[in-house]
Amino acid sequence: MSLNSGIKSKLRAALACCTLLLPTFALWAGEIQSLASIRMQAESYVMSYPYESPYPPGLKLGNLDSRLRLKACQQPLSIEFSRPGKVYGNTALLVRCPVQSGWKIHLPARIDVFDDVIVAAKPLLRGQFIDASAIAFQKHNIARLNNGYYSKNSALDQLQAGRNLSRGAVLTPSNLAPKLLVRSGQQVTLVLNYNGLQIKSTGKALQSARLGDVVRVRNSQSQRIVEGVVSGEALVRVGI
Repeated sequence: MSLNSGIKSKLRAALACCTLLLPTFALWAGEIQSLASIRMQAESYVMSYPYESPYPPGLKLGNLDSRLRLKACQQPLSIEFSRPGKVYGNTALLVRCPVQSGWKIHLPARIDVFDDVIVAAKPLLRGQFIDASAIAFQKHNIARLNNGYYSKNSALDQLQAGRNLSRGAVLTPSNLAPKLLVRSGQQVTLVLNYNGLQIKSTGKALQSARLGDVVRVRNSQSQRIVEGVVSGEALVRVGI
């Protein structure tokens, strides 16, 4: 036998062996869940999540270990957020194969959600009331607004600037404060409800107060100091 004949014989034997193994390898490969399919289903879940936003979310999924070998799931994957209260920002998805003895993994994700939030349309001074002329709407990534935000005008009722704010500053619960409805030294209306009757008088506020605060007032007629609850602009309700 020549050298070439021997090499060819060995090659034929090796090819025959590989041919016999191919069906087994194909079966093994078919039993493994494709990592690409996991990512595709996770992406679909996030993109269809009911975020209250007029804009599509931005998504960056974490990497899955290429050595990961998960049994192919015979049902659609079950996907939810690992922490229900954390649906954007740096978060993670819990991906499960919903069958008996199925597997589960956590897939890290960075999700950016955009919304039109309220910002200062002009520089605001501390104590300045927030009205329509003071605000504008601007698109922001709310995943980065750790101090909160407002997206509706009605949420700003009875609020004022808690500190000086520059034009374009996002209005948040931390930089706004409840509006002062009564100021120290201001004349206010005192209202007393007694046996179905409403009795009104006037007085001088001895301190500043906001809606719902208890405030001390000196009655203009009796000069007595009474306490009441602020219920409106320069309006204090007192009890017997």
